[in-house]
Amino acid sequence: MIDLSFLQGLPDVVYGILLFFVGMIVVKRMEKLLEKGFNRRMPKGAAKSMARLTYYGLLFLVALLALEVGGVRLDSLLVAGGIIGIALGFASQKTVSNLISGLFLYVDRPFDIGDSVEIGSVGGIVIDITPLSTRLRTWDGPVVRMPNEKVFTAEIKNLKKVEARRFEYKIGVSYESDVDRAIATIRKVLGDEVYVLKDPAPTVYMSGLLDSAIEITVRAWTPTSKNFTVKAGILKSMYDSLKKAGVKIPAPRLEVRLKR
Repeated sequence: MIDLSFLQGLPDVVYGILLFFVGMIVVKRMEKLLEKGFNRRMPKGAAKSMARLTYYGLLFLVALLALEVGGVRLDSLLVAGGIIGIALGFASQKTVSNLISGLFLYVDRPFDIGDSVEIGSVGGIVIDITPLSTRLRTWDGPVVRMPNEKVFTAEIKNLKKVEARRFEYKIGVSYESDVDRAIATIRKVLGDEVYVLKDPAPTVYMSGLLDSAIEITVRAWTPTSKNFTVKAGILKSMYDSLKKAGVKIPAPRLEVRLKR
């Protein structure tokens, strides 16, 4: 038997502190169990955030219970808290708005952790979703923290949830060049690229008559994971092939006339 008689002489505040720390350990353990349970019903990012939100709620209840055991009268605390709450309410409007927006994001699920997204003018990989904010690792490296209120109201493009993506180029060829040969050359380059999809088929057509060039529009589809690689490399292939085929790509010209 463990002798706990030494605890009888301790003040209530010590019991409150002990209860809080023991409760914090238990709630932390419950957070991990809840996250495992949520993972079976929702995406990993949403499960982690919901478990964290539940953790904060339970921890708040543990803190209230610890204050009661420690001898703090909750009715007096609630009166004082009500007065302070009115003052803090105006300052916490953004926090509440972010929290509510975060809950709507969990329900709507426009993206998950690891997705490539564009949120408004910011693009990158989602690395964390919390009840108050979403963090992205941008294309050039830095991590950006975005309040959930802004995320929820912004236009969101999820680049990972689609199997294929389209890229487009507009190429100008000189008026002296053979347009049919240029179009055929570009189509051959697209046909030789293994990651350019046959369905939907690429489209290449004359789309405009500019001041110094005939405009040709090129559109093709690729698997999402290969879109950037193909788009970055195929332009060089089209340029080299057009040059080899004798198709001239004119440089932009600006004609300036001076009046005397």
